[in-house]
Amino acid sequence: MALTLAEFLLLPSVQAAHPVLAVPHTQLGAQVRWAHSSEIYEIGPLLTAGDLLLTTGLGLSGVDAGARRHWVRELAARGVCAVLLELGRSLPDLPGEIVDEATRADLPLYVLGQVVPFIRICEEANEAILVAEAVRLRMADEVLHQVHAALAAGGGIPAVVSCAAGATGGPVALVTRSGQVVAAAGVGDQRATERLLRRPVTSAPVHVWDVEWGAVVLGAGPGTDLPGLRVLATRLASVAAVAVAASGAGSAGDPAVSLLADLLADAVPGARELLVRAGLARFHPAPGARVVGVAASTPDPRLVVARWAAAAHAGGLDLLADRVRGEAVGLVAVPDRPDPEGRLAATVAVEGAMVTVGPAVAVAEAGRSLREARDALPTATLLGGAVSVTRDLVLPGLLSRLDDRALSGLVADALEPLLSWDDAHGSDLVATLATHLRHGTSPTRTAAVMHVQRQSVHARLARIEALLGRPVDDATSHEHLVLATAAWTLLRARTPPDRPAAEGRPHRRPRPRGR
Repeated sequence: MALTLAEFLLLPSVQAAHPVLAVPHTQLGAQVRWAHSSEIYEIGPLLTAGDLLLTTGLGLSGVDAGARRHWVRELAARGVCAVLLELGRSLPDLPGEIVDEATRADLPLYVLGQVVPFIRICEEANEAILVAEAVRLRMADEVLHQVHAALAAGGGIPAVVSCAAGATGGPVALVTRSGQVVAAAGVGDQRATERLLRRPVTSAPVHVWDVEWGAVVLGAGPGTDLPGLRVLATRLASVAAVAVAASGAGSAGDPAVSLLADLLADAVPGARELLVRAGLARFHPAPGARVVGVAASTPDPRLVVARWAAAAHAGGLDLLADRVRGEAVGLVAVPDRPDPEGRLAATVAVEGAMVTVGPAVAVAEAGRSLREARDALPTATLLGGAVSVTRDLVLPGLLSRLDDRALSGLVADALEPLLSWDDAHGSDLVATLATHLRHGTSPTRTAAVMHVQRQSVHARLARIEALLGRPVDDATSHEHLVLATAAWTLLRARTPPDRPAAEGRPHRRPRPRGR
């Protein structure tokens, strides 16, 4: 439908002028944007990419070879599609410097052997260009009509790309700013989608509420040419913006709070809506990235969110965070490195706040990580500390569902000999065992955490094993001891420091009731 240089040369008026190739080139498939005729030397700056120039060379007749070379270079720099030069009184022969410079610049140069009024050539060429442009516009209008009808029928965002792919016969995708594919059509598999994103024929940005949300990306197809794809991409982008804004994305004023609240409520129905709304909230995790949910219990959620934002900016991390129902919550896109949760814990710690870090998950599972981080806050707050990773709170979280009597039973069954010894001697055998088990039964790490000598840890472990009658790393009783020491830690955390001892639960060493 477009007018290529090859098609221009076949126009009857051009054929009547007997065009002869003066400089070999590789531009026959180039698009002719418009045909001009001019005799002024300074025509170059007035032209643009894709323009074609017809001239008799009148402006070149009175200048030297260097000026003629400059004239050619300027036309080439402007992206002129081709130059057709009619030899005659102005230029009886084609100057060698023009041929040489056009060859260097790969600028198509033709000599016209017969006089044909330039106005006739321009009229015929530009009429063909306008007809082709009208065809492209009609095609784009028809696609938009189909898209509007599909959206009105509830087709949603996929309708935008499916209608376009059906018209062009080529691949079409709607992607977020970071390249996450929200919808695609006309692609056979994941590899084809990746090829489209790497080498699109054209694309157009999608802006929603003055936010650059993403882009419409189109590949080649038999239904239209490059100019047609460009027209269609621009039109589709505006419709896609409407579809994105209407896809349950909250309000223009607070898309981040709306998305975080819905993720906490497990009210985001799928990955597509999540990606759409994340883009509107300026959260753009890259394709294949993992995200981590974070939550904080704090008197000042605004301060925590501000500190998280500063830390994310300093570390080059993509963050979505805000206050939701009095708590600071957020999502962080993390690099693909070992233990991203542990690395992130140090980054999001804020003085005066209890922060929890959820598991690193795929973007589609972001809500689960966020909910796990938020749900772990009560247990993390009870146990104390500045920041906790939810994987370290799984067992305390499960045990926290039990009442004190059930926990006391677990403690008594496994640890009674140690509790009695601690009560009688003022020692810390139960605390030593709990720390030892929590740190992989490594005496060195246990000593470092408890700030004692390694020999002291070995002595305590020997006493513990003697009292229990078995090694602390015995496979048959290891899980029992882990559960019991976790229950003991939780009971101690539940007991306020000023609780009267008469209640049977002293703060320092909780004892089982009725034992």
